[in-house]
Amino acid sequence: MRIIEIDVKHAIHDSGLPEMGYSVNPYLGCFHGCLYCFAIDFTAIREARENWGEVVVVKRNFIDVLTKDIRNIQRKTVGVSTITDPYQPVEAKYRLTRKSLELLLSNGFRVTLQSKSPLVLRDIDLLMRYSNKADVGFTITHPDPGKAILLETQTPSPLMRAQALRMLSQSGIRTWIYFGPIIQGFNDGTKEIEGIAQIAADTGSRVIYDFYNPYTSSLKLLSSAGFHDVIGSRQWRERVKTEIERIFSLYGLDFNSQSEDYVAESKLINRTLEDFS
Repeated sequence: MRIIEIDVKHAIHDSGLPEMGYSVNPYLGCFHGCLYCFAIDFTAIREARENWGEVVVVKRNFIDVLTKDIRNIQRKTVGVSTITDPYQPVEAKYRLTRKSLELLLSNGFRVTLQSKSPLVLRDIDLLMRYSNKADVGFTITHPDPGKAILLETQTPSPLMRAQALRMLSQSGIRTWIYFGPIIQGFNDGTKEIEGIAQIAADTGSRVIYDFYNPYTSSLKLLSSAGFHDVIGSRQWRERVKTEIERIFSLYGLDFNSQSEDYVAESKLINRTLEDFS
């Protein structure tokens, strides 16, 4: 892995997503190098974009800039991070995610985290302290480590992610699983769906599911790995959606699709932040 350090002018941005007000991304590029990742085409630094999984950009002045950025903005929910993994290996050294959480949570913001790394457990003390203002989600695309590694070549095992979810949930932190992207012929079968349902039930986690959306760079990477017919028809999506809803309902899970997530989260979003204090 090659690390590039840069300075930035701004650290927090409007998210553009209905379920959160802002986003922060202390890093660009991602060591995990997942072949299906949409973020490749949204990564501004060319070196990281063209060498996906090999180059990570660190925003070295991120915390100083974030401190200034949040002084006069409305307190809303912040997504940490939205185009990179906040707990990829460089976080162990730079701790920008940890410092961002401390700053945001202590200044009245609510945060939602999404990762694939059990490194998040390092910050369990902070998340427990602000458990009414924080939630943690883990992407689990496939319950079988041997299959997951085909598309998530440098990512912690889904078994490790499930264990981290369990520990967070048992510590009183709200947890969820992002089951996606669902790719035709890879993780769309009954066995895979039941595996995700079992993890969610065991860890007390809500599930958000989503289908693969094609982007130029990820399609090229998937194709190079031998995954060609990955998108699926409308009929395929409806069939998989019906199976997801059947199985998740049997397990008694709280679940929704990504497109419905705003509706599911609206009670939290529309409450005043004083309710979280």
